[in-house]
Amino acid sequence: MKTMFLIFLMLLVPTLSFAQQGARPGEDRDSWTFLIAGGPFIFPEFEGATNYRVLPIPFFRASKGNYFIQTEGPGLTANLFNHRKLKFGPSVQYRGERDQDINNSIIQLFETINSTVEAGGFISYRFSLENPGEAITARIKTMIDLGDAHNGYNVSASLSYGRIIGLKTRVNVSLGSTYADQNYNNTYFGVSQTDATLSGFNIYQANSGIKDIGGTINIAHPLSNGWGITGLVGYKKLLSPAANSPIIQNAGTDNQFLGSVALSYRF
Repeated sequence: MKTMFLIFLMLLVPTLSFAQQGARPGEDRDSWTFLIAGGPFIFPEFEGATNYRVLPIPFFRASKGNYFIQTEGPGLTANLFNHRKLKFGPSVQYRGERDQDINNSIIQLFETINSTVEAGGFISYRFSLENPGEAITARIKTMIDLGDAHNGYNVSASLSYGRIIGLKTRVNVSLGSTYADQNYNNTYFGVSQTDATLSGFNIYQANSGIKDIGGTINIAHPLSNGWGITGLVGYKKLLSPAANSPIIQNAGTDNQFLGSVALSYRF
């Protein structure tokens, strides 16, 4: 599958803010509720790219009380712990290949990075604040390669602040960072002897380390009869060892942006 957006979407730590909402007043917490959403999403072609793509991105969430299962990019995450503040559970996701299906003539010369499936899990804790609906949430998610693409792992951590404005509109601000091991970083940011010969770049061996830091702001507003609208903007800064890669220095950028507007329906 030649869709590079999957590589980038797997790196998003926060989900859309409507996914963070709890039960509505009068809603039966012993019954399943569902939320579907979709809309255009703008993002870099690959991690470090200067070119952007716009594609429709779907979202789905099923919840019952404190339990839930939801999409996160091209994957699924579930909470298996019946607690109002503490949540943890498994996660599985698909990471697409990096091949010639990009608008970068230099990176097209690089050897293909195969697609893979990653598995792991998350844990989060919600600290309630003084105002209704106001809280700080800390979250860590670890994913390990189950295939043969990078044979490594990455750990994403985020801290988000959310509150309700005007009794309806939910605002969520999130700061996050990702640590990746040497196998992961060298796969996506390293330059092998073959790649160096084809591209003219210097050979580069990427080490393990914190590869990015960034944040998102998303705003969710309910409309009527279960409908709602959500907007998201985000920024990510690639750090060493990613930012020092010849791929980023000569054919990309360490500044990464994203944005989305989604229409949702809850039932």
